[in-house]
Amino acid sequence: MPYMITNRNNPVSYWAIPSIRKDRLNPRQREAMAKEIIVKVCIYYNISNEDIKGRDRHRCIVLARHMAMYIIRNRLKLKLKATAQLFNRDHTTAMHALKSISDQIETDELIANDLDNLINIL
Repeated sequence: MPYMITNRNNPVSYWAIPSIRKDRLNPRQREAMAKEIIVKVCIYYNISNEDIKGRDRHRCIVLARHMAMYIIRNRLKLKLKATAQLFNRDHTTAMHALKSISDQIETDELIANDLDNLINIL
């Protein structure tokens, strides 16, 4: 269920309205949305929440982790440190994930399609 924001007593899905500015969200709302993104990425890649936050470095798990970091950073505009802390990682790991996915989007059509599918799911 998407995170709901109250707008004049009417609950509105954050993802349905692109005009809601991300800088108006408080840190608790951003963290809740980030956790929702992590759950959706886990479902998409058929892995557990423990896997995506764990130390396992299998290719499919790393791809899911990097994809989640990329989406969280670009959609919610969280700082690198905050993004990395969601996954029990260092900010340099988040930097590597962002660069890795950015490079792969340009060269790998499957990764670009996965990113589009994930954004559509959200």
